[in-house]
Amino acid sequence: MNTLATYTRLFAVGRAAGRGSAGRGLRFTSLLCATFALALTGAVLAAGFAVYDGRELRGSARAPRYVGVENPERAPLLVQVAYDDVGGVQRSVVFLDPRDEGVAPPPGVERWPAPGEVVLSEALRTDLLREGSPDRYGKPAGSISESGLEVPGERLAYVRPAPGLIDPGNMTTAAGFGSDERSVYGDRATVPPLSAFISLVVGMLLFPAVVLVVVAARSGAAGRDRRVALLRALGAGARARAVVNAGEAALPVALGAVAAAAAVGLALPSNPTVPVVDFVLPAADLRRWASLLFAAVLAAALTVLAAVTLLHRTDRAGQGARPGTRGRFTSRRLAWLCPVFLVVATRGPDLLAGGGSLWFLVYAAGVVGTLATLPALVAAAVSALGRLLVRTGNRYGRPGALIAGRRAVAQPGVTARLVASVVVAIGLVTQIQLNTSLLDDAMIAAKATHERIGDSMLTVSSAADREQNGAFLRALPEGAHGLAMEVAHSDGRSLGLYGDCAALRALEAPCGTSTADPADPRVRELAAWFGGDAADVVLHRADPAERLARDAERLLVVGDSGELVVGEVKEAAFRELPAPQVMVVAGEWLFGAAELQKPAAWTLFLGIIGVGLLAFAAAANNLGDFLRFGHTLAPLSVLVSRRGVFYATAVWTILVPLAAAGALGVLVSLWLAAPMTAKGAVLTWAFLASLLVLAQILAVLFWFWGSRSAAVQAVRWRPTAD
Repeated sequence: MNTLATYTRLFAVGRAAGRGSAGRGLRFTSLLCATFALALTGAVLAAGFAVYDGRELRGSARAPRYVGVENPERAPLLVQVAYDDVGGVQRSVVFLDPRDEGVAPPPGVERWPAPGEVVLSEALRTDLLREGSPDRYGKPAGSISESGLEVPGERLAYVRPAPGLIDPGNMTTAAGFGSDERSVYGDRATVPPLSAFISLVVGMLLFPAVVLVVVAARSGAAGRDRRVALLRALGAGARARAVVNAGEAALPVALGAVAAAAAVGLALPSNPTVPVVDFVLPAADLRRWASLLFAAVLAAALTVLAAVTLLHRTDRAGQGARPGTRGRFTSRRLAWLCPVFLVVATRGPDLLAGGGSLWFLVYAAGVVGTLATLPALVAAAVSALGRLLVRTGNRYGRPGALIAGRRAVAQPGVTARLVASVVVAIGLVTQIQLNTSLLDDAMIAAKATHERIGDSMLTVSSAADREQNGAFLRALPEGAHGLAMEVAHSDGRSLGLYGDCAALRALEAPCGTSTADPADPRVRELAAWFGGDAADVVLHRADPAERLARDAERLLVVGDSGELVVGEVKEAAFRELPAPQVMVVAGEWLFGAAELQKPAAWTLFLGIIGVGLLAFAAAANNLGDFLRFGHTLAPLSVLVSRRGVFYATAVWTILVPLAAAGALGVLVSLWLAAPMTAKGAVLTWAFLASLLVLAQILAVLFWFWGSRSAAVQAVRWRPTAD
């Protein structure tokens, strides 16, 4: 039994059994898709390790090697890291001043830019062109190559300040580039750790892929279990039975692995862009880890083969000649708990003032309880719908509705598993997306402020002296005016603004000392963010540059006609001020809210794929049950001259449940999301629409597949002696 020829024949037996088994098309497709999904998931995990490893290598290579120098003027290199808002997100702007000719430029930069010049990454250059200010940081003097960026799409700028804009006291001394730790600038501040990425992939991709593998391995299990029992009765050992099962699944598993390997191979030559997320994968890292990527594909194929050989029934119940009875749904009491938990999730948090851990505990308990008891409610609804279908079929003479209704009444769990798995999957991925986009109170207030006043008021802070601030005020574009802002503590928390007559008129105030109009939304927002409980904002006619050199904290820029051309203001600031920070009111908190967009995009992208895999697995499982049920309906082909009965039965058994599952999942998710969206979480309609459309497409696809397969079985059916 241990010869190669024997195992080759057993493998061929498995191949032949696979070609001749009932429902072979469903099993073949399920195994192929399961292998492809699991292999790509493994490759995604390997690619994550590759990208994060590349980030560490390139981030360390460009990190300044800081040294302590008593006199900064005599340091080999001066470095200052600043930030700027480009495209609504904070980007790194690194000011460099080399003092020693022996210091090499940072990686990815061919030569040191001249004073007043800047070297940009291509992605940042594109963003600046989109905002209409390509010369914002200085005259462009080249691009940062991929060797100097952690990832190809990173936004980064190296600026060499003009001689008058260098302040050694605010810069850090360094001896060059290359350190044991990554640089603190670039994307590092906004990129989640590797553990977060792994957790997201495991939850969104690996778990659905494993479910699909289990469903695919058990597809057509009745015939396979009988074959295993026969082989055991003939004396075949576990190894021989495993070879037969592997031979049956070898072709679809091999094709799935080859398709996944081809997808991985297409990503190696050039930098691919991940859709939805708009993230550019560094092909250099993928090529460096190519062996692990293809090893993950091979491991996935072997895992699917192992699942095929191991996931079969070997208990005593599966060996007898009498068919086992199906368990019917009996947990009807749980169905009544589902609406109770739904009320707890949506109304329970309202009873708790504010937020905190108790708020989230009550909400989480309600969500988990709703999703856990939802299958029971669905099964009860399926039974009720089945009885309604039976009455409708009897009354109007609809055999399809009559057959589907009797099946739903007899086996509600089959349809309930299909509906509940899709609904729960949509609910879970929606909750993850909500938690990823959840904002704190300050971020919510900042977004509300920006919605009310937009870009009509900007704050400017820097270490500039009086002359530099004066030059900046004179360089402001036409219609923009500057005021110095001072927080006076003598009368509580009041605000004083100092500007010339043009600046005061921009706030609709007389040229002199007065109280700002409290109805002006810019004044209200300024007082709310900087004045504490101050009721008044006092305006004074004065030179803002001189006042800033005395007691004022920062400059404000306002416009005559409301909205400012932000790009022109920033260009003037970087041309006249040392390392300026220009932002809208409450911009610091807006940056924090914008940083949550990337994780939310990853959740949306991977979540749609994960829900698709779970829906595919549930539909494939339901389709397998329907095909077995269709085999028992085959004798109807003698009584019914047309095959429409099988299509009608599949409508109520596959199409309607799966389509309703998508709609119900979106509806439940919207209902459960209400408390989170009230606290600032974001649930995009595009995300929900994608999940709904995906469910409808799968519903139509599996309905057509199941009804056609059942009709073909009926045509081929011939009576046989028992």
